[in-house]
Amino acid sequence: MDKKYQVFVSSTYEDLQEERKAVMEALLQMNCFPVGMEYFNAADDSQWDVITSLIDECDYYVLIVAGRYGSIEESSGKSYTQKEYEYAVKKGVPVISFVHSDVKLLPSGKVDSDASVVQKLDDFKKEISKKLWQKWDNKDSLASAVVLSLTKLIKSKPRTGWVRYASLSAEANKQILALKEENEALKVKLKQVEDEDPKGIEIFQQGDDEVLISVSYHYIERNYLKVRLSWNRIVSILSPVLVDEASEEKMKGVFIDSIREDILTTDKNYKTNRSRIEEESFQQIKVQLIALRIIEISDRKRTVKDNETYWHLTPYGFRVMMNLRALKRKAD
Repeated sequence: MDKKYQVFVSSTYEDLQEERKAVMEALLQMNCFPVGMEYFNAADDSQWDVITSLIDECDYYVLIVAGRYGSIEESSGKSYTQKEYEYAVKKGVPVISFVHSDVKLLPSGKVDSDASVVQKLDDFKKEISKKLWQKWDNKDSLASAVVLSLTKLIKSKPRTGWVRYASLSAEANKQILALKEENEALKVKLKQVEDEDPKGIEIFQQGDDEVLISVSYHYIERNYLKVRLSWNRIVSILSPVLVDEASEEKMKGVFIDSIREDILTTDKNYKTNRSRIEEESFQQIKVQLIALRIIEISDRKRTVKDNETYWHLTPYGFRVMMNLRALKRKAD
């Protein structure tokens, strides 16, 4: 099966434009897709995500090094070329490097003169030498070396590559069709499971069974009391905010706001909004709703700074809510 491979070409840019062009033309003749950052500013931090995503999508990585170290990223003190190389190695992308044989032969404008930068380049070359690499002298020898070395690398470390759909074998098409049918069958089965009421929950308190909920409020001093509620009432209070998802703090707030009349009935001295459900009671409610298969933890992605825990209704929980909260027609 004829495959095409995507190859990331990494190097400094201004000093190696001709060499990059020669390498990319050679890759195209190999039926490879060359990928480079010719149209991006590598020193722009907003492009780093673009660079890494491109490397992630590539099958192979080619590094070209001559007499310049490249633009340095301030926080790491490393050049963007070195950062790209290290990222490719970290992600397991097969890498092959090409280092100029003698930078003394290069024009002065294509060689770093700052001693500290030269040292960084030397250190980078030492790192490169730990993996597959070759020397090059000019753009033609470089292009030839890339073709020969990459051909060997493709054989020794085959990658997924790209295949035209039309070239897939009949057997592969059959497998794809079978997998698609299996996937559809699993979807139907999953829907059937979601539409069934959970088994084994009859041993747990639910419905009109009542539970004492501990609440505290501050009026002159901290006061504590217990409110008796049915599980249907608790589900009816919390379920609407859980249709999408809600944090535990949101659930506590909605709950305490909804039972103020119950608190007042229990304790006529209740005159303040500074009230809360005690943590032990909230955790009991949460555990009970999990046991009854009414709620489950939300796996929606969120920011790193968001440390809240979020919950949402299960399909069964949604049905329970509809039975409790939806308005019923009056009987004739």
